Amino acid sequence: MVIALEPELSEALNEGHQPGWRASAVYGAETTVEDVPADWTSGSLSFNGDAKIQSTGSMYLAKDGESLVPRSKTDPLAPFGQEIVLERTVTVGPKVWSIPMGRFRITEIPSAREYFRRYPSQLGVVGWSAELKLSDRFEQIDADDFLKAEGPVAGNSVWDEIRRLSPIPIVQSLTDRAVPAGVTYRSRLDAITELFDSIGGVPHMTRQGALTARVKDAWLTATDPVFEINGVIDMDDSMSNNFYNQVQVKSSIGGNDLVAFRQILDESNPLAVTRPIGGRTYRYSSPLLDTQAKVDEAAETVLARVSTRQSKTTKVTCLPQPHIELGDFGQVTDPASGRVVKGEVTAMRYSFDPTSSMTLELIASDTW
Repeated sequence: MVIALEPELSEALNEGHQPGWRASAVYGAETTVEDVPADWTSGSLSFNGDAKIQSTGSMYLAKDGESLVPRSKTDPLAPFGQEIVLERTVTVGPKVWSIPMGRFRITEIPSAREYFRRYPSQLGVVGWSAELKLSDRFEQIDADDFLKAEGPVAGNSVWDEIRRLSPIPIVQSLTDRAVPAGVTYRSRLDAITELFDSIGGVPHMTRQGALTARVKDAWLTATDPVFEINGVIDMDDSMSNNFYNQVQVKSSIGGNDLVAFRQILDESNPLAVTRPIGGRTYRYSSPLLDTQAKVDEAAETVLARVSTRQSKTTKVTCLPQPHIELGDFGQVTDPASGRVVKGEVTAMRYSFDPTSSMTLELIASDTW
């Protein structure tokens, strides 16, 4: 899912460039404010792949002159369907690139002020400020719950159902299949999550605000990183028995019996199932495993990763990398320590101060 960058822009991100942000206000298909006057020294934007609403932020606005403080439900910055489109800008000389960061619903205005000056014949606004709370469009899906009991339409595929259920545009990804028997709908977002799970995915929001799916648990089976960056790796050397030494891996496609079992049996390994630790089983299934060869290969990879207990969260501080997305499988190198980590991105945080570093979290699959 990593955003493809042209070579010149990719080089600029990690070399000398002038960083910045740009924001516009939109309502549906209409742009209501071209350049929102934000205070780009405050506020932040966070992404969390484990959360129901995966992207949230706080944004501070301030400007002299005519006020944008909303007074009615239809004003550009009111929290009634109005949205903010955020972009990260990269400037080198006369050239400016814009990288989309997302389309966010304004959910709350915790505070807003207007500053007045009395003129001889009237009182006039000379400045204003406001704070905006932002959430991605999962907030809209979560709020738009069913009015009556719902269930899959007979004959629909998974993507047919997603298209029917989603109040926002979708971008189809991952292989489609029939809706599995036994799927029930509790809420709109739960239904979408369950449907994506049946094709080996989790809900994902594109930077343009469309609903799609990314591969679930990429850290378990991915081998080739889609990004490679430098950063400061924060990983403690804690130890626990939260690991697995035997796995069952199977295809979740109905009507087949594709399954593989792997165990650590080498007596010289303290994690062997025959040692006093005993057997500890991890089960993994995916509709992407559609041949026995794929199931066998996945079993080897999954056992290697869950047995070494590298699946703990690793924190990284690095230069802002706005092209990286939740779910991307990448490699981070710490030049100071020489440590290298491969893993799946589960969280990111950007400060709106364009000179600040970003932080990201990985479920690490391999470290060395």
